[in-house]
Parts: sequence; C-alpha cells; structure tokens
Amino acid sequence: MMEFRCSRNSSWFFILSGVLMLCLIIGAKSQAAEVKDGDGVFTLGEIEITAKGEESKNTTIEKITDQEMKQFNRDTLGSALNLVPGITLSTVGARNEQMVYVRGLDQKHVPIFLDGVPIYVPYDGYPDLNRFTTFGLSEIVVSKGFTSVLYGPNTMGGAINLVSKRPEKALEGDAGIGMFSGEGYRGYANVGTRQKLWYAQGGISFLRSDFFYLSDDFDPTPAEDGDRRENSYRRDWTYNLKLGFTPADGHEYALSYYKQKGKKETPPYAGTASTETIRYWQWPYWDMEGIHFNSRTPLGDKSYAKARVYYDQYQNSLNSYDDATYSTMKKKSSFMSQYDDYTYGGSLELGTSLVPRNLLKVAGHYKMDVHKEHNLPDPFQRFEERIYSIGAEDTITITDKLHAILGLSYDRQETVQAEDWNYADHRDFPDSDADAWNPQAGLFYSFTDTRKINLSVSQKTRFPSIKDKYSYKLGRAIPNPDLDPEKGTNYELGYQDVLFQRIALKTALFYRDIEDYILGVTVPDPNNAGKTTLQNQNIGDVNQYGFEIDLSAPLTTTLDAGINYTYIYDDNRTNSDKITNVPEHKFFAYVKYTPVKFLSFLIDMETDSKRYSSSDGVRVAGDYTVVNAKATYEILKGLQIEGGVMNLMDEDYAFDEGYPQAGRTFFTNLTYRF
Repeated sequence: MMEFRCSRNSSWFFILSGVLMLCLIIGAKSQAAEVKDGDGVFTLGEIEITAKGEESKNTTIEKITDQEMKQFNRDTLGSALNLVPGITLSTVGARNEQMVYVRGLDQKHVPIFLDGVPIYVPYDGYPDLNRFTTFGLSEIVVSKGFTSVLYGPNTMGGAINLVSKRPEKALEGDAGIGMFSGEGYRGYANVGTRQKLWYAQGGISFLRSDFFYLSDDFDPTPAEDGDRRENSYRRDWTYNLKLGFTPADGHEYALSYYKQKGKKETPPYAGTASTETIRYWQWPYWDMEGIHFNSRTPLGDKSYAKARVYYDQYQNSLNSYDDATYSTMKKKSSFMSQYDDYTYGGSLELGTSLVPRNLLKVAGHYKMDVHKEHNLPDPFQRFEERIYSIGAEDTITITDKLHAILGLSYDRQETVQAEDWNYADHRDFPDSDADAWNPQAGLFYSFTDTRKINLSVSQKTRFPSIKDKYSYKLGRAIPNPDLDPEKGTNYELGYQDVLFQRIALKTALFYRDIEDYILGVTVPDPNNAGKTTLQNQNIGDVNQYGFEIDLSAPLTTTLDAGINYTYIYDDNRTNSDKITNVPEHKFFAYVKYTPVKFLSFLIDMETDSKRYSSSDGVRVAGDYTVVNAKATYEILKGLQIEGGVMNLMDEDYAFDEGYPQAGRTFFTNLTYRF
C-alpha cells in the first residue's frame, strides 16, 4: 500500500530538499547569532493579552503550540484543532471541505482569524480548513465560550485565531520534507531574522497527494470500487512574508503578505442512501491572497493603541461534470461556477490601566464583504455587505485572587447590494439590515497558582450569511432576506489544577441556549402551484450542553501521557430534525515513550460515537476508533527523521456518511530547526 514514487510533478520536492540542505548549512554557521530566547509568537496577532503583554485573566482560552502540531503530525488546520477537547472534526463531503464544530456549533458561528484579522469566504462564512496548512504558525488560540468582545462580530460559538511566527534570533528557521501513501508529498521552509530596529519572517509550504487509499474493509459501491479513492487529488501551496519595524521599546509595526493556491477534487458519494445525488465535481483553483498591517503604539506608561488594516481576496472555481469521466458538461446539472470575492476593513483598539485595578479596552471594527459569482456564460451576480462593531471590555482586579471581566459590544450588518438573477427582469433583493447587543461577564478565582475556577455567562449573536439569505440552493429553495441574527446565551463553569504536582487537569461544564436558530422549513413554492420548496427561517430553539475534561502528565522521566474526553448533547426543541455532524462522545489519548534522549515513540488514539449526516436521521456516520503511531530519531541537534502510520488499524470510517476517510497511511519526514 505504501507508494513513495517520484513523478514528473514532484520536482518541487527536490527544490525543497535543497532548501533543507541550505538551512542545515546556514543553521550550523549561525548557532551563536542569537539575540534572545523566545517562543517565536507574533504577539501583535494575539487578541487576549494585557497592556503589558501578559496572558489574559480569561483562563478559558486554550492554545495549540507549533510543537504540538508537529508532534502529532497535524498538517492541516482542522486536524490540529481536533486535538482540543470540545472540538470535533467534520467534513462537508459533497464539497470536500474540512471543518470543525466547537461545542456543537460550526464555522459560521466560530470564525477563523489570522493574526486577529477575520478570514472566511464572504459568501457563506465557511473557510475550507483543508486548505489551511499549519507549517507557518506559531500557535492556534481557541476560545470556546467566553470569547472577548475585542474579536468583533459573529463569535456566537467562540473564535479561532491563527498566530503566525515572529523571529527572536538574528537568524532562525525550520524546514522539512516528507512523503506519504498516495504519491503524497509535503514540504516547508520558514526563515526569519531579528535585528535591533526591525525583523523579517518568510515561509513557503507545499502539500500534495494524487489520491488516498481506502480501508480494506470498505465495501464497493457503484461510484467507488475501493483501493484508490476516486477523484481525490489535492494540491496546496502557501507563501507568507512579514516585515516588522520596532523603533522604540513597546512600539511595533508589521506588514504581512500571504498567498494560498489550492486545487482539489471532490470524491463522489459512496454511501447507500437513495436520496443522495452523486456529484462529479472538481475545483480547478481555490485561492486566497491578502495583505495585513498590525501595529501597537504605547500611549504613556499605562495606555496603548493597536491597529489592524487588511485587504483579502478569495477566488475559487467549481466544475460540475456529467459523469465519472470528468470530460463533458451537457446535462442540466452540469455547470462551471466561479467566485471572485474580496473583503477589506480594519480595527482600532485602545487600552488603559490608568484606573487602579482596572484594565479597560475599547475596540471598533469595520468590514466590507463583496461576493461576485456566476455560472459561465452568465454575467456576474454581485452582493455587498458591511459590518460595524464596537466593543468595550474591563478586566477588574477585585482582589489578588479574584478577577472579573465585563464586556459589551454592539454589532450592525447592512446590505449594500444583493442582485437577483433568478428572474428575467433582473432585480435586487430588498435590503436586509440587522443589529445586536452582546453583553457578557465572567469571574475568575485563583485558590493557588495552579488551582483556578471560572464562571461566565455571555450572550452572543451570529448574523446570517449572504448564502443563508439569498441562495436558491441550485433550485431547491427560495431566499429569505428577512432573516434575523441567531442569538445564543452561553454558560460555563470551569476548573483547572495540577494534581500531585504532576497531572495537569482542565475541565468545564457548559450550556448554550440558542434562539432564532436558522433552519430550513418546507413552504409552498410561489412559482409552482401545489408544490413545496425549502426556505431558511428563524424558527429554531436549540439547547446544547456538555462536559469536557483534559488530563496530561509526565508519568516518568521517559513516559508522557494525556487524555481528553468531550460529551455534547444537542436538543432541538423546535421539531424532530437532527442536529448534524456532532458526535455525542469523543475520546482522545496519547502516550509518548522516550527511552533515550534522541529516540521517541508516540501512539495516539481517537474514538468518536456516531453522528447524523442528515437532519432526517436517514444518513448516519457510524462510530469509529483511529490509532496513529510514529517513531522519531534525532540525527543531530535540530535534525530529526521520523516515520509512522496514520490509521494503523485500517479503520473504515467517515465524518459524513458516504464519504469515507483514508485507510492505513504510511509516512516519513525529515525536519530541521535552527
């Protein structure tokens, strides 16, 4: 099953091999060129830090470090987030998009940020997490319930902030190359320099596979005969460059550029539900490009100003073919669709600790989203929306051990243009404006330096997306421009400690009450008398509650271990529709054994219970257990080689029924850090 063959498309692999060798040479000559030690985190890109750069008193946030992403070989954003309790990995199988659910809510309710800048496809709010690789990140910061109002709008279920790298030495970097089953290749290189008054950071990465192998236990279907998954090619390039200026203590100004170029295919439905349509889809390109400016300016000894300005482009194309030959487009269901979107905006944050025992922050946000789409040869259809937000947050030191965080924000969404090409006379949809207030409060008490408890309540909203309001869903629905924001009230009780001076414990109880949840409703079809169709409406009343626990410890000098468990229950109080894509139970565990300093063995396991793939409960993705294992050997300081197996037991499983995941996959990697 393991095929590590070089092909005519893998010349880049040898280029990155040369880059790795160059890094080895440079790294060997620059070991003494250190300015200071640091963790390489681009702190301008963080949201929840204090005026003095200390960690926020909000102990509910969690971080995934660069080291953890590499240790567990989590090359894509979704797979990295899956390490965190309360988060479950999923896919939209029909679109071949990876996503996560945070305590039961999807990406529309939990936006993605890059260094504090919101990044998502303006049309539907769904970034494809498979297109985001982790090679250039220093950390991922996750807020799952009590989310700072400084993030801006639409954080009803939390926020995920991708924080890039910032160099801390005169010369530093890391690089890696690797191969995996399915004629797959991965490679990356990051190089940075830190000087007295400026710094520079750049990176490049590549992730590609021609196909993936299905489990030997997969039962063939008419659209999938097994072995190599049909239509499963992918290719993703990423580039990034950051230039920073540090003219004085506390002053920092950085200009960042990033670009992602992707191409993917969508494997056809391979399940047994007669209601599912087999689609023959390919995406010739899925690209993102942007330029961001981040700054921090001290205002005296106790105040500061932080600014962000950004411009991002999102372009993708979808081709729908007649059949598995992927060569003709003659059927009515076939099309060539293109999205050409962009967004721009900015934010300004002011903070001060002039009032004793208070850290007050105020932030204003502005964002303009523009979506243009067409099916060739039709003209482009244009949508424009703008969002304003202003929020204030006060961290109050009541005593040395007791802190309170109070927050309030006001958000407003306005429709600028929404063209409706479904009618021969061409008209605009009516304007659709909405606003919302979002209050929240949290108490945080420290019994000791390690034993802490938190209690919080927050009311957050999520504005409906352009797709929610205006999409005809390929003729299966009618629009509803009058949709209101969804409203969610989050409650959380958390506790953390270090037991026996060794075992790190973090646990939380959470409850969410959602009103005006957007659900599809069967209504009379206004264009076909006697027929029915679907329409999104604010009729949902949903409760979500659960429990999560995370334990990790160095059991001995050579043995580390950790486990986390999540229980989530979704209660749709409106009708019998199932809440999809969220398992009730998720369990993750790992053990790392290091018999000698230069050699280690790692094994991890994840078990998920079943999840519904359709709201009527007909399609169900069954429960599964996946085991991964690898060995790592340090050839010399900073240079490592590793090899292992993903899905060691060759489990036949799916996040979305009918869209099976990869079976047993072998890999090997060579990495170097200096």
